[in-house]
Amino acid sequence: MEAQISTDVAVVIERRKSSHPWAEFSWKGIGVVEAAEAPCEWQVVHEDEASTQFLFGPVSLILHRKLGEAYDANMETGTPSLWLVLDDADTDPVPYKVRGVTADPYEAQGMLDAGDGLIERVPMPADILQWTVAFLKQMPEPEAFKKRRRKSAKTEEQQFGKVPIFEEGGRLMPGEGE
Repeated sequence: MEAQISTDVAVVIERRKSSHPWAEFSWKGIGVVEAAEAPCEWQVVHEDEASTQFLFGPVSLILHRKLGEAYDANMETGTPSLWLVLDDADTDPVPYKVRGVTADPYEAQGMLDAGDGLIERVPMPADILQWTVAFLKQMPEPEAFKKRRRKSAKTEEQQFGKVPIFEEGGRLMPGEGE
């Protein structure tokens, strides 16, 4: 089994006029499509009165065998997803640069907690879902948990006539010096 596999995808985001007085536009991740010779810059793919959709690609979607548990958790939700990770940028026409696309919900949660940029959950396309499931089927089953037997604690032998400091008559009594 390979340590990691990757495929190229393109990111689609949407810009809408905002009703908020402090923001001219609102931005939302729409989805991921197969990267078909897309240039590495934002392109308008659809425009109407209400919204404009932009495409950026190619972006590598990488699956690593050590993250199998995370991908399984994504599949078990019933709605497998990808997360678009966009960093703030000072560019036109889109004020974001693409950091990446991930299928790892734990990685996405960590990025959401940071609060930077735009992290959008989008549905996983059927072809990417089949590719991911095929990768997960190649993974070996994890080892069963084995509980270790406890070893008895060694107690310190009293030497040279001294009383251990935490025993009755020792230098420190419990509750003292804390």
